[in-house]
Amino acid sequence: MGSSDDFYDALAPMFDVMTDWEARLAAEGPFLRAALEEVRAARVLDAACGSGGHALALASWGYEVVGADASPVMVQMAREKAQAAGLNVPFAVAGLTDLAGVPGLGTFDAVLCLGNSLPHLLTQADLVAALRAVADILKPGGLFVTQNLNYDLRWQRQPRWFAAQGGTLDGQEVLVWRFADYDAPAGQIAFHIALFRKAAGGWQVQVHTTPQRPLFQADLLAALAEAGFGEVRSYAGMTASPAPFDPTSSGDLVVVARRMER
Repeated sequence: MGSSDDFYDALAPMFDVMTDWEARLAAEGPFLRAALEEVRAARVLDAACGSGGHALALASWGYEVVGADASPVMVQMAREKAQAAGLNVPFAVAGLTDLAGVPGLGTFDAVLCLGNSLPHLLTQADLVAALRAVADILKPGGLFVTQNLNYDLRWQRQPRWFAAQGGTLDGQEVLVWRFADYDAPAGQIAFHIALFRKAAGGWQVQVHTTPQRPLFQADLLAALAEAGFGEVRSYAGMTASPAPFDPTSSGDLVVVARRMER
């Protein structure tokens, strides 16, 4: 299996095809703005920012935003989108544990890590290290928001096939189909993407795979506590009126936490 960086480099050209950013931001915007207003955030880091959809939305709402992602191809896409939109949003190539090495990054009032990114950290120690790196760039009392799938439920049900998403890219019909294999003894998931392009000779497909660790609520809460976070709240999703997280039924696990004084 390839690294998550290579995986998302391959996915990047089709990422915006498979993401309805207008609908997503309309649904998630009220939750994010309310969370940021609660701590009077002004400066926000969008970690694991992908192609920059959330970062650019935050900038358009008036926040000072920096984006970071481990995929150079995703970061280049985000930079091009920022330039096209006339938004001054710097983007850096950096994974969660690399943030301290970004020159001039500074500190933030809030850090976001959305889009099911934490399951790419394959051990509890890796998760704690990443959250400590986040805490290091947060001001005391600063906010951390993460959104991931509900693996408490998924690990039980082990859904294999996910809905295909299609569109047009560079004048070609394209399709992204995601699926997964579960390795219970290893405690890992092989997450696959099949990328289809319709060329003159017919459909062509490439399949890419990356490992994931099922991120259970208990493991995430334990890692947050070890990394110095408190005032932790868990929700079922990012909506205007979010329901509490239910491990037996929620689609997502959204966690909001504050960096405690050291």
